[in-house]
Amino acid sequence: MINAEANTLIEKIQKEAAKNGFGAKVVKLLQELRPLALAEEDPLLTRSVRITYEFIESMEGFDIPLPEEAEIEGDAAELFDYLCGLWIKSDNKYNRDEIRELTDSMTNSY
Repeated sequence: MINAEANTLIEKIQKEAAKNGFGAKVVKLLQELRPLALAEEDPLLTRSVRITYEFIESMEGFDIPLPEEAEIEGDAAELFDYLCGLWIKSDNKYNRDEIRELTDSMTNSY
């Protein structure tokens, strides 16, 4: 994301998830992040943040089933941290492709 406030919030979300898992606080922080993504007028980020907190609420965690051809690996905590890192550097074309891939995986699994 371009907005420094958004990136600071993403780092806070990463720390909260690492410390306490994917509970209500992470969902609340993600909900606070969405308007910042919306303000950047970036539909991919806005959708990805929304799908992420909806997925966490629905699945009570962040266990994303990835397609076999996916080049992304890791447990739920690692994948979540990775996705957050992609959001921070979302201006990179390849990062955007991976944001889309992870978001689509969440969308297709709940």
